[in-house]
Amino acid sequence: MGKVLIILLLIVGFCCQAAAAAKDAPDWLVQVAAQKHQAPEQMLGILEAHETEFASLAPEQQAYWLNQQAAVLSYLGRFQEQQNAAQQGIDLLGDAATALKAELMFELGYAREMQLALTEALSWYQQGMTLATELADEKLQVRGMINIAAVDSLQDRDQQALQTLKKAYSMAKELKDNELLADVNAQLGLMYSSLSFEQEAQEFLERALALYAELGWQKNRISVLYNLARNYSYLQNYEQALQSFELMLQSALKEQDVLNLYYAYSGLAITNNEMERPQVALNYMQKAEEYLDLIQSDYYLAGHHYEKALIFQKLQQSTQAMQQLLLAEEYFKKLEENQSGNMLLALHLLKAELLAEQGQYQRAYQQLLAFVHGFQQFRDKENELALVKSRMTFEAERDLARQSLLEQEYQLKALQLAEIAHSKQIQVMWLGMVIVLSVLLLAVILLLRASKRKSARQCN
Repeated sequence: MGKVLIILLLIVGFCCQAAAAAKDAPDWLVQVAAQKHQAPEQMLGILEAHETEFASLAPEQQAYWLNQQAAVLSYLGRFQEQQNAAQQGIDLLGDAATALKAELMFELGYAREMQLALTEALSWYQQGMTLATELADEKLQVRGMINIAAVDSLQDRDQQALQTLKKAYSMAKELKDNELLADVNAQLGLMYSSLSFEQEAQEFLERALALYAELGWQKNRISVLYNLARNYSYLQNYEQALQSFELMLQSALKEQDVLNLYYAYSGLAITNNEMERPQVALNYMQKAEEYLDLIQSDYYLAGHHYEKALIFQKLQQSTQAMQQLLLAEEYFKKLEENQSGNMLLALHLLKAELLAEQGQYQRAYQQLLAFVHGFQQFRDKENELALVKSRMTFEAERDLARQSLLEQEYQLKALQLAEIAHSKQIQVMWLGMVIVLSVLLLAVILLLRASKRKSARQCN
């Protein structure tokens, strides 16, 4: 769903780096902490191989174990398990005010964020940030800022998120920490892309890509390749987008990263559909569905079926498109109201188009009204108005802010719907009106004649 999903799909998978290893931690656990970013699957295997030793560790060491486990699970998209591990670690530490506890809070917040429980995620991030500030741990503070900015962006507090990320960027540069710089560049790139600053986004994403390559964090690099590819699509550089997705696909195959295989294939499907190659797109989407059971988020599953509906629509298979859209709606209904965002608008608009194509004009009109109402609310948000009017002052930004592409996309969609309605309905509607008017006119004439005859009889 284009700009709708880039905010959520593969939010750069930064995980909290352990501030300090637990005292007397076993060598294999220290190895897990050191290599979890480079080889998360293998590190999870090591943890599972030593499960019997967990009970013999001191509570702080157990919490340290759970912190590493949570970080590894986040890479694998197993967010419910990540949440359980982080919560258990926090419970073990009790009232202890340590960097480890702050990291576990960040892990728990990330797990909840990926499950779209944004209010809860923000609460955990803020608690971890407060603790990091009390400890005067600047690295943890930067990570907290990145986390908080991500949630602010998802909840349409864009300028607030930008200011937080700028501060995080400055601190990371002062600390000369490439891990932090990689994460903040990746998040800035994602944010600017979602705000339609594609050129600026490309610069940040390319920096993040280079830094992750230096660090050997392949899963992070693969995630950035996805966002870079989608950014190319927004610039209509479709061939570059395809190249980036192909590189992502080859990297995922090499790393045996099955979760990112799904995103690589689905990205290829979306891009080919944008290039008016729906049959190729459908083939890629079917490949992606081989890994669909790895997706745990109802939001992402809704997005999958929405994108497949768009493909069927371009194949002029309205029935199949509507089936996919109904599946998307079923997943969407499971989400909380504050998770709706602009995805609901996209669903309303596509449903209106499909209903119009099927000749169900009254239902299409109702869906279009729902879209217009939602879009008006979207436009009225103060932060969106401020964003359009503001000047962006970051080093890589242009002088003037361009109006949100999201608004342009919706307006274009509305015009396209009007055009479809005009081209497909106008003749039928006018013919229907002529018939109805003719019938009414004939009825009036007959009534008048009957009235005149009655009057004539009464006069006689």
